[in-house]
Amino acid sequence: MGLTEQKIRTLINELGSHDGAKRRFAAEELSAGDERAVYPLIKALKDKNHGVQDAAMRSLIEIGGEITAYMVLPLLREDAFLRNTAVIILQEIGAAAIPLLGPLFSDKDDDIRKFALDMVCEIGVCDRPEALIDILKTDPNPNVRVSAAKALGVLHYAPGVPALIDSLRDTEWVCFSALEALSSIKDNSSVEAVAELLYSPSEAVRSEAIQAAASIATEDALSALKQHLEWEEITDFEKRLTIRGLLSAGVVPESNGSADTMLGLLIDGDWDDKMMAFMGLSAIKDERALFYVLDAAGDPGLSDPDQNFHEIKSELMNFGKGPLLALLQDGRLKFKGMTFLIELLGEMRCAEAVPLIKPLLGSNLYDIKRASARALREIEGGPAALNMNDNPGENGESIC
Repeated sequence: MGLTEQKIRTLINELGSHDGAKRRFAAEELSAGDERAVYPLIKALKDKNHGVQDAAMRSLIEIGGEITAYMVLPLLREDAFLRNTAVIILQEIGAAAIPLLGPLFSDKDDDIRKFALDMVCEIGVCDRPEALIDILKTDPNPNVRVSAAKALGVLHYAPGVPALIDSLRDTEWVCFSALEALSSIKDNSSVEAVAELLYSPSEAVRSEAIQAAASIATEDALSALKQHLEWEEITDFEKRLTIRGLLSAGVVPESNGSADTMLGLLIDGDWDDKMMAFMGLSAIKDERALFYVLDAAGDPGLSDPDQNFHEIKSELMNFGKGPLLALLQDGRLKFKGMTFLIELLGEMRCAEAVPLIKPLLGSNLYDIKRASARALREIEGGPAALNMNDNPGENGESIC
């Protein structure tokens, strides 16, 4: 419910109180006001009390609208605190502020032009996207051109692709932003230019180009990545990045050394890397993957590993029982990985696993006992298998 005119006047007067608590309360209450409260709240942003400043900012955001945005714009030319506060308010106001940004694109102040473009990126809307192309082509400040390229990517503005391709020859930072934008737009017409950068003298540029090609992920882009793997000068880091990109697009690389690189990702990558690498190694039936993917079940850094492993059970089963039985015997797996393997062999109804699993009913680890009981019940359903609610006897002996 809005405030009455009298209430608004009273609260505005209280913004001038000597009592900081009263000023803060007034600023908070004016969030339910209208455009009459905007200018007093803008003045309150300069209050020496941080609580009043914060309350005024939040109330201006709550009132919102084009009028508030228009009155906040001049703060972009104030000191760093007010400028940053204005940026926050305008970003929160969102699309209503966008029509007011156009004139700022040609402002004589480099920072103002950049602020305007950065707000387009944050809000994700622009009523003059064609202007961004001109800025990218002609603005003298590289930081402004960086923001223009980024904005074209955020907007997925396909008509900007030719200008972004031209910007790949700009300074390195502009090139990075152009590659990021092309990654978002995913236009196959950009692949040739991106592929050329896979052989740039700069490793940083090559790395960005690899990620861009992987994101575009068209047939031409993925072909360029596969070809890059054959480059004699490719670094180990680039090889990892390229293989990760191919795997993320569902393509299993077959070049020499790719299996070893995938194994490296499986061993020390993050969980997404492990998953992608395992799927790739599974596709070529590389049995080295089995230990590492099962061992990852014991990684305390993983969130809900059981759910993640559920996604790859069929891949594990496709390796067949032989390699899995060998893992059960070699003793390298930690107890969580061992638990998962025992349950997997149970689901596979692997009769050959019975003599290996039965002794594990006497394990000192409850999870191992429970998994063994469940597996035996699934495989043979005999009395040697404990029910889920049964308890093992003392010293790990079965009470069955």
